[in-house]
Amino acid sequence: MKLDEKWFELYESLYGTTFNKILTIGTPNEGYENYPIKSLAQLRQMCEENYPKKEFYISLYDYDSDELAIKWDPRDNTPYEKYSKKNCILFRFIQNTDIIKEETKELTDVQKFMFIRRTLNLGNNKEIFEDVRKVYDAIEELFNIKSWVLFNGYNECYLYVFTESEMKLKNPTLTYYYFYKFIENYTGVKTLIYSQIEPFSQILSLPGSQNNNTRLYTKPYDITLDYLDILKNSQSRKIESFDLRQNQDTSSLEELFKTVDDEITKRKSEGNTNIWDYELDELFNEKRSI
Repeated sequence: MKLDEKWFELYESLYGTTFNKILTIGTPNEGYENYPIKSLAQLRQMCEENYPKKEFYISLYDYDSDELAIKWDPRDNTPYEKYSKKNCILFRFIQNTDIIKEETKELTDVQKFMFIRRTLNLGNNKEIFEDVRKVYDAIEELFNIKSWVLFNGYNECYLYVFTESEMKLKNPTLTYYYFYKFIENYTGVKTLIYSQIEPFSQILSLPGSQNNNTRLYTKPYDITLDYLDILKNSQSRKIESFDLRQNQDTSSLEELFKTVDDEITKRKSEGNTNIWDYELDELFNEKRSI
């Protein structure tokens, strides 16, 4: 079994034909291995060799560096921040699956699969889809921008906002952090995560890949679909069409990021050290476009 050609068209739209990324391939039982990935041709080869037997994860950002991103120390965020091409904003929504892990740890693989699928069908992670919709609506309301959304087939959703221009930020992690915090407060969502994940070293499920626990596929979905239809959508590995919501006017959002970034730089220059404790909501409320 091979990936449909439409998926590679999506990858080209997302990543281009050459890039500097990290690809992670493996299974929960056998473990995972990281690979440097430099081109669409190489990604295709890896997919054809391992799909669908293994899971695929790919780094969010393309890194503008001759040095392979896989060689960087994951504990040092400096090169990730410096070289990442900041032309998108990613929101991640994750449902806690600790209860499922506890309930299935003594089950056989078949029993585990049936338990997880039944749990999903009963609405275990319905909250993440509700939160995605709230943030989607907020981004459209505040900035007149439509987002692109995916479900990873198990416990996580991704919401992408692609900017027209690559943002040049001096304090990218902090700037993103405050934006996530503002959106979380504005919408009241509970499953959005941002503080535990460095935004410039994220590994995400490759669209079109299959989750080992559920056999559901990582797929984009229509934000208007109800819960069961989103799950049904992820049962099929085929993708009919896709719209990344690119080429929108994102100037107001980009200007907002620049304003917040400049304010963080200013406060740092004044000797303020508790950067993470700043309250910058007023900047978002002043600059947002309604």
